[in-house]
Formats: sequence, C-alpha cells, structure tokens
Amino acid sequence: MFIPDSFKKMTNPRLTTGALLRYLRENTSEKAILQVAGIKTIDSKTDDSSTAMKRYRLMLSDGKSTFSSCMLGTQMNKLIETNSLKENSIVRIDRVMVNIIDKQNGRVMLMIHELEVVQSDCELIGQPAALPLTDIINNGSSINRIEATENSPVAVPATTNVIRQGSKAISTLDDRNNTKNSNNDNNRFASKSSNALDKERIVEIDTLNPYMNKWTIKARVSNKGQIRNYQNARGPGKLFSCDLVDQSGEIRATAFNADCDKFYPLLEVGGIYYIARASLKPANRQFNTLKSDYEMTWNHDTCIEACNADDGQNIPQVQFNFIPICEIANRPVNNTCDTIGVVKSTSDIQTIVSKASQKEFNKRELLLVDEKASIAVTLWGQQAEEFNGSSNPVLALKGVKIGDFGGRSLSCFNSTLICLEPSDTPRTAELRAWYDAEGKSMDLPDLSKGSDGGNRQASFKTLSQATNDGTGTSDKPDYINVKGICTLIKKESVVYMMCPEERCGKKVIDENNGTYRCEKCNKSYTNFKWAYMVSAEITDNTGSQWINVFHHEAETLLGITAEEFGKHKLNVNISY
Repeated sequence: MFIPDSFKKMTNPRLTTGALLRYLRENTSEKAILQVAGIKTIDSKTDDSSTAMKRYRLMLSDGKSTFSSCMLGTQMNKLIETNSLKENSIVRIDRVMVNIIDKQNGRVMLMIHELEVVQSDCELIGQPAALPLTDIINNGSSINRIEATENSPVAVPATTNVIRQGSKAISTLDDRNNTKNSNNDNNRFASKSSNALDKERIVEIDTLNPYMNKWTIKARVSNKGQIRNYQNARGPGKLFSCDLVDQSGEIRATAFNADCDKFYPLLEVGGIYYIARASLKPANRQFNTLKSDYEMTWNHDTCIEACNADDGQNIPQVQFNFIPICEIANRPVNNTCDTIGVVKSTSDIQTIVSKASQKEFNKRELLLVDEKASIAVTLWGQQAEEFNGSSNPVLALKGVKIGDFGGRSLSCFNSTLICLEPSDTPRTAELRAWYDAEGKSMDLPDLSKGSDGGNRQASFKTLSQATNDGTGTSDKPDYINVKGICTLIKKESVVYMMCPEERCGKKVIDENNGTYRCEKCNKSYTNFKWAYMVSAEITDNTGSQWINVFHHEAETLLGITAEEFGKHKLNVNISY
C-alpha cells in the first residue's frame, strides 16, 4: 500500500526508551531507535587549514532522556552535508562505542560509528530531559540514585562502578584496589603499573580518535622508515615513522628523539604488536595518505608488546589505494599517492649536492609504466642504492610524492613503501601479463616528458641567455637545450676510483698497500671500479660555461668507457 510522505511525517516511530543509559552502562550491541535533538559542528585543527576535516557532535534522545556527547564518525559526514541527517531526524544506531574521558566527573562520550536514517523529517518526540550526572557516573543502583536525588545535587562517586565498552568491562580504580589482595606481588604491580597492557580492551584502528584516553590496538607494522635527523628552532632532533594496519584500516605512528631510540629496534616490518597509550592528532594530508583521520605519536608512556604471530593471521600485510599512472596528472603537486606499474628502465646511481646543505645525495631514476601512461620515479639514498630493476619488476609505491619537474613526476620519501612484485593484489599478475605480451614494445605517453633532461620539452638558449635569465639558480631545476662545442676538459677529474660494491658508488682511497678504502662501506677492497666525473667547458658564439658530465653522457662525449679510460691512464701517460 502506498503511504504519502505527508502521512509518514505525521507518524512518529517509537523510540527505544532507556537506550542511552544502557549504552553508557553495558549494552552497546542494542540497535536502538533514537532521535537527533541537536547537531554541533566541530572543526578539526591541522597545520594545513585546507585539509581540516569537520566533525559533528550530536545530541541524541530516546524520548525520555537526552545525551549531548555523541560524536559522529567522519565517514557519515555526508549524511549531514546532503541534509539527510538533520535536527529531529530519527536514526537507528547500528554500531556504537563508549569512550570514558573522566569517569568520576561524568565525562563520557558515545562514538557513533554506524547509523541509518530511518526518517529524515520529524517533530520532536516527547519532552526529553538531559540524563542526570548521577545516572552517568553511578552503576544505576536505586540506593545511589536516591542518595544523589534527596541529599545532594552533586554527583556521588561510585565505589564499585563498572562502565562497559562493548562487552568488555572497564573497571574503576576502586575495582582494581578491591582485587589487589587476591593477586600475587607481580600481578599486583602489573595492575597498577603504567606499562601494563589491557589486552582485553582491544579496539580497531578505524575507531581511534583524540577523545579516547584508554585503548589498545593489535596491529601489523606494514612499513618502517629509516631514522632521520632534523634541525629546528629548538635544536637538533631525530625521528622515525611506521605504518600500522589491522582489519579495519591503517594509521601512521611517529617517535621522536629518546622515544625514537627506544622503539625503533623493537619493531620489524611484518611483525604484529599490541600498542597502547599514544597521543593522536589529525593527519597531515600533505605527507600522509593513509585513510585514518588521525596519526599517532609515541611518547614515554607508550607501551608496545610483540604479539604471537598465530594471533594475527587475519591482519593484512599492507593496504594499498592504487590510482592509475594517468590519473597522477590530475592530482595536486606535493600531495602523495599510491600507484603500481612495471619498471621499464632504470638509470645508474647519480650523486648530487644539495644547494641548501651542501650534502651529497645518491639518486636513481626509474621509468614506471602501466597500460595507459608512464612516469619518472626518483629513489633516494639507501632506496636508490639497494634497488635492482634489471628484470623489469612490477613495482608498487605507497605514499610517493607528486612533483612537477618539467611535467608530473614521482619522488620517494624516506617513509615511502617500495614493494617489488606484490603478491596480495591482482594488479601484479595483470601488469606482468600485459607488459610481457605488448607493454614492453609500446610507446606510451610520458607524464614527466622524458625521464632525463635531453628528452624534456625545453627551449634552446644561448649560454648568455641562460646566464642573464638566471637559469639554474632557483630551488627547482631548469631544463634547456644548448648547442655548442667542448673546448676544455679538466684532466685531473675525468675518472675516479669507485667502490666495487654495486650499490655504493662512493670514491675509494688508495692506501698504497694494494688495498682501497671505502669510508661509506667501512671496508677495504683489493680492487675498485672506474667511474666518470668529467668537468668540461662548453662554448657557443655568446660565451662559455663549465658543466659536469657523468656516466653514459661522459662515454658519449669521450668515445670510450670509464673502465677503458682508467686503465689507459694507469698504464701510459696520455695527453689531453
């Protein structure tokens, strides 16, 4: 039978009387029908105002009572933004959790993780009143309620109060004191110790928020970055970050200074751990693309304990949110993303010097391709030194930075997860079959307009024009084409003796005893490799300029390999 909308609005559903108090006490499994008596907007504070996410706090009514500390999960913001959920709407609560902030002062919050709008437009049902503070903080016995009502308007603290989160009890300090005599000394110490973990109160990552003060998660370390040093107004420091994942989602955790030294050796990628007592803040979307609204900071109170691997078999290894390479062109510069493709080509390691710090950095460039496009990817430091793309592997990148050097490009952070031939995604098999069948011979659009300067779309300039325009003096590299001749080469620096380790590339010191010392590897070798580092002067009809030429480009310039040049230099006196 068809029921007109006007009639529906006149027919108010029956609310679940008493459900709010039951939620605050012990029964969060109940799917109660409640009414939204009020909505308040709360703006999350982040370093970047453009990434701030709104949160909504609801006042819910069960027809008899109201409770105003009900936080709506951000995944349901769209219900309010589309005007489906509004004041006086009738909802069914499908998933709720209790968060105790300060039990004795009645600071308790309901975290609404799932709800369904039963009726969007409705009139206020009944004349509900705010839940008395005594009902919130006491265990509901009639004696306590009578004492609070008749003798004093001030809440009477409960002596054996138990407020439950889900089906797991959260005991008060008095409860712990009452049970201490039944425990041995070690157990008594553990119950009081700030380092004790409550493994009976495990919550999922996607329920974490800054309003929770007591929680434990069980998560796998899916990625662990290297320790990095930094300098700010307060002096030098160091940090490391890692990504944690469970069945519900993932979150990034960071430790600084003494906490960095404490926790870094405890964690292994792939390991599963219980983690409790860390601070939470809104995620900085400029560097963090994980789905969680928050990120975690470990401190001196944080407790981490290894978990039996058998207890975490259902926890995934890593969660990717891949986008096709062609979509990277539409993403904002300096944001991060996850993508996957086949490594079509790999450059040799190059050493560059930072203009700001004058420090040397190793880098390696890859050309990553999928069925529709290709893009240049830059690896840095240890990532560049350890990478081997000779077999054209399928490469998954998680949390890689989008750049705009002559077009879109990708650059890896220290925290970027680099995964070769990932087995837990069907894209690996799809890309491998495509590349072997046709991809390796396809000429695909290059978002970075070529992975080297020579293939980039750059204008021709004379040397004097480049000097007058300030080319190469900004923080970002400039790409130009120049036509000239090589007029001079410094013979002292044409080749140098390089560490024989394939992934090193550093200069070795001749110890004049048949061995060669590499300070980076901290080893001495009986052999070395020759490598080009040519300092040359080029000239056109407007002026001249000194340039540095490395690797394949130097071989093209001189016509022989670095190994041939070096051997000839040792055996005979050559004229330059």
